Amino acid sequence: MRRLLPSTLAGRIILVLLVGLMAFHGGSVWLHQTGSQILLGTTQRQVTGDRLAAAARALSLVPEASRPEMAQALSSPGFQVRWTPGPAPSAANDEAFRHTGHQEADGAVGLPDGSHLAYHVDPLAPRAEYATLLSTSAMALGILVLGLLVVRLIARPLRALSEAADRIGRPGQPVRMPEEGPDEVRQAAQAFNRMQARIEQLIADRTQALAAVSHDLRTPLARLRLRAGFLEDPELQRQIDADLDEMDAMIGATLAFLRGDDAQEETRTADIAAILQTLSADAEDLGKLVSYAGPSQARLPCRAMALKRAFGNLIDNAVKYGTAARVSLADTGSELVVRIEDSGPGVPEAELERVFEPFYRLEQSRNRGTGGSGLGLAIARQAVASHGGSVHLGNMPGGGLRACVRLPRPRQSEGT
Repeated sequence: MRRLLPSTLAGRIILVLLVGLMAFHGGSVWLHQTGSQILLGTTQRQVTGDRLAAAARALSLVPEASRPEMAQALSSPGFQVRWTPGPAPSAANDEAFRHTGHQEADGAVGLPDGSHLAYHVDPLAPRAEYATLLSTSAMALGILVLGLLVVRLIARPLRALSEAADRIGRPGQPVRMPEEGPDEVRQAAQAFNRMQARIEQLIADRTQALAAVSHDLRTPLARLRLRAGFLEDPELQRQIDADLDEMDAMIGATLAFLRGDDAQEETRTADIAAILQTLSADAEDLGKLVSYAGPSQARLPCRAMALKRAFGNLIDNAVKYGTAARVSLADTGSELVVRIEDSGPGVPEAELERVFEPFYRLEQSRNRGTGGSGLGLAIARQAVASHGGSVHLGNMPGGGLRACVRLPRPRQSEGT
């Protein structure tokens, strides 16, 4: 039954209205027909009795020779009478109407002189009350139209609330919901605006706190780097500088992830193919094995720096833990599909989703020799998700890991 239900609130309300109106309409028609049949049956019995009594009195007043013609004159469509001398026969054996093509006699009425009057009455069929049916149908249609208007009025603020909620966390100024309409809608809008204000305040407080943390952490690092320059052992100085560089990079990556710097970038149309080609060429210049296959151009409205950082992290992971990276791009029109494959040992199936968690590392591959803060994949998924896309990892049958990135193309930009 759930599969037959519409997925939207408006659809379900309309379905309930339709079912209710159809049941109401069918019940009204049935009650009308039943009442009409009962009324017609009662009326027909009364009219038949009156006509038979009048026919019997009229035949009693004329000579027997004139009674057959009189009975024929008293007959009419749907009401036939026939005078016969002698006592009344059984209605089941009366042949009076058989030879004339009529049905069997319904009964007979005896006259004072011993003769009888046989009669047959055709049952009245209930006439269709088109005016009543039309009125009922018009009423049902009017209720349905009013129901559709009410559904639209109910669904409109819900759609506005859904759109406003979807804009939370995206670039640009937040949009406040208009606090108007029925009490329930107005209260929901007020609660939403209060929630949005609290979120804005939390983000502002976090940004201020992160700025302070960034300054407080980097100040002692700068002092340590300065003191390391006075060491006489060059090898020890190199090791300390490497540790400080690693700490500085980890602090920078952590703060960028927590601040959500990518969300502050303006959306512009960028060439994703050019970004991938540039990243691949830069990696090759550093002596890494990276190749690109795909179209020479694939434009997409996006935050280019955010996606460049995401693709850079994925390519860097492929080179670092898989020795080489094969980058491919496919443009289906409705979306861009980027695949980054390596030749490494892959990732255990149980860890394919956990590696996207911030600061999570695979012990066998993440170590001081390879570096890494455990944020590369988390930053990549965060950036792609902010564009409405997805990032998934999967082990290839022949060995190696494949990262698949899907970026939907907005409808207004399809075909660009």
